Amino acid sequence: MSSPVWNKEQLQWKENICRWSRELGFAAIGFIKAQRNFELEAYLKKRQDNNLNTPYETNDNRLRCDPQAVWNECQTVVVLAHPLPLSSSPGENEGILARSAVGEDYHITVSNKLKLLCQEIIKNGWKSLPPKTQVDIGPLNERALANQAGLGWLGRNQQLIIPGYGSFVSLGLLLLDQRLPSDDRISGQCGSCKKCIEACPVRILGRADFEPKRCFAYLTQSKEVLSSKQVNKLGGRIFGCDTCQEVCPYNETRKMKENEITIPFTEELSFSKDQDLSKGLHRGVDLLKILNLTKREFNIFYRSTAAGWRGKSILQRNAFLALVKADDGSLKEWLFEREKQNGLPPILLPYLIYIPKA
Repeated sequence: MSSPVWNKEQLQWKENICRWSRELGFAAIGFIKAQRNFELEAYLKKRQDNNLNTPYETNDNRLRCDPQAVWNECQTVVVLAHPLPLSSSPGENEGILARSAVGEDYHITVSNKLKLLCQEIIKNGWKSLPPKTQVDIGPLNERALANQAGLGWLGRNQQLIIPGYGSFVSLGLLLLDQRLPSDDRISGQCGSCKKCIEACPVRILGRADFEPKRCFAYLTQSKEVLSSKQVNKLGGRIFGCDTCQEVCPYNETRKMKENEITIPFTEELSFSKDQDLSKGLHRGVDLLKILNLTKREFNIFYRSTAAGWRGKSILQRNAFLALVKADDGSLKEWLFEREKQNGLPPILLPYLIYIPKA
């Protein structure tokens, strides 16, 4: 099949969109023709039949695999990767947040930058329909599109790995109703490395069927009652799990930069939407402070982050389990005082069995 012949205007639009995207801080960008991905659709159907999909996924697999099913006029999908802000490691006895959960919610950050990109495109003479956007919560499978569009490859840890950058990014989509040149797909470069498989706390990587509902990134957000085995392995995770990404060699450069962050941190630096991201953020949180969060404090420190969408109680449950795991003596005192005042949050009740009897 012969390759399409692109005119000067199409090539210029692609060049401009790439330049404007870089100016907005995107780390990688790729273009792909809008067409139905039958291979992905069959894969998702198999997962659906085996009850391996999560409640957060749409049941209409075509919407996940066909940009034109989402927007009939779509001709090109632009996939963009935006860096997650640098953040310092949790300290001893602190709860652990995933990198995606600190600072401003990445949905907001990337959505706002995509709006600016759309404005720039329209301002510079886009002659047809305004572009449409998606950040995470839309139906299209962003990682698959990113892989097709040449941003990177899907590693054994199920993450998109961008050459020379790593995997700590959030993805966004720009849908265009004009054809622009596509980029070449990148083949996998994990080689024989199996560090993520060996590091996964629940041993779900490297298997024929990936079970996302067993992943701690999912379980720290799920309100279902955790099993004793899950409780025991959860450790200090409060929201999300970066374990499989932290051991990935392609993230070494980023981790070195994070280790250089030396400014003192407070809880405000982890959650305030007004925090100067150029100074870095902190992934550690005080577990007792989370247990004692008021609605006002939750709204100030958590609501505008990606950790805020599930509400206050899920964070308190995870902090409670982290204190149980740490055998923290202050937990019994907290339980006693809380029961005297206004009772325990209902989400904690199934886990009281893990408190040693006096």
